[in-house]
This record gives sequence, structure tokens and C-alpha cells, in this order.
Amino acid sequence: MKLFKYEGKNLDELKNKAFSDLNASENELFLKIDEEFVGILKKKKYILYVLIKEDVVKYIKNYIYDITKYMGINVNAEIKLRDNMILINLFSEDCSVLIGKNGKTLESLQTLIKNTILVKTGIKINIFLDIENYKEHSNIKLESHIKKIAKEVKMSGIEVKLDPMNSFKRRIVHNAVSSVNGVSSKSEGEEPNRYVIIRKIDN
Repeated sequence: MKLFKYEGKNLDELKNKAFSDLNASENELFLKIDEEFVGILKKKKYILYVLIKEDVVKYIKNYIYDITKYMGINVNAEIKLRDNMILINLFSEDCSVLIGKNGKTLESLQTLIKNTILVKTGIKINIFLDIENYKEHSNIKLESHIKKIAKEVKMSGIEVKLDPMNSFKRRIVHNAVSSVNGVSSKSEGEEPNRYVIIRKIDN
């Protein structure tokens, strides 16, 4: 996984040079753009950092196999690219170990992969890690549960404060609440203890 760096005054020229050098289109690359102001006249200079998406996918797959090998677990990794997001689904006979209690081991693995790439390249990449579609099923259950709570808040008028959750799950909550008329949701608190409050809307 090699990080390519280009510097210059014209961003379009830098991009075109990167596309030419790497023989790739923009949708095959992860790009990060920094700006600097140099010299007495403070002229703008661009710094373009580039990663080839397929290289990142290969790195992640090898990284996952190394981690699970040390855990004594055999896995098969299915990795797909969707725009600027990498979707990973793991399959294993020991999926319960990889998922952990309430999905905490799964979330830790996802965070570890994200942070490792960020430290190595300086580029933040959106990664969604799932294990045998555990998150997908959990998210469907969460959405259904939140809709039920929202309807109860609408009936009782009593607001509900949910347990802290990550930004992805909060987004599911907000979307679920928005589908129920007469209630609203709002995130409060500081990370990692940010939570959602569901309230009845006063007419």
C-alpha cells in the first residue's frame, strides 16, 4: 500500500498527473488534498495524496488474515468497494468470538483497521466491517425498536433518553424517528458518550 504525493499550484494538473502516472481514473483512487500558503506573497500550494483503492483492499485483507490468525480463527473475507467506502464482510465458524458481546469486538476490529490505515497514510477512509451480516440484522432490529419507542413517546408525551451509541447507529435512530409523525430526535453529549433524546413535538 504505497502513498503517492504530488505538489503544485494547480490542483487539476496535479490530479491529471496522478491519473496518468498511476494509469487510473479518479474513482479508482482515494484522494486527500491539503493546502499551504508559501512565500512572502502567501501563494497557495496544493498537496495531493493518493492511494490506489485496490492496494488498500489487498492490504486490509492481509491485515485481517494476520489478526485472525493470531486469534486462532479461520476467516474468509469478502471486500467490496462502493464509491469511497470499503465494505468488508467476514465469514467464520467462530463468528460469535469475532462479534463479541453486543458487537463490541466487531466494532474494535473496525476501529483498528481504520486507525491503522490512517496512521500509515494520513488518509481517513470510510470502512464498514460486518461479520456474516450481523450489523445488517442488528440495524434492522434497532430501527424497528426505535420506531416503537417513538410511537410510545408520541402517545405518552414523555421524552426518552437512549444509551450512548456511535454516529452510525445515531443516524439509524434519527432516520427511524423521522418516519414517525409527531416526534423528533436530537443528539446530545460528547463523544464517545453521545446519545439521542426522543421528544414529542408540541403542536
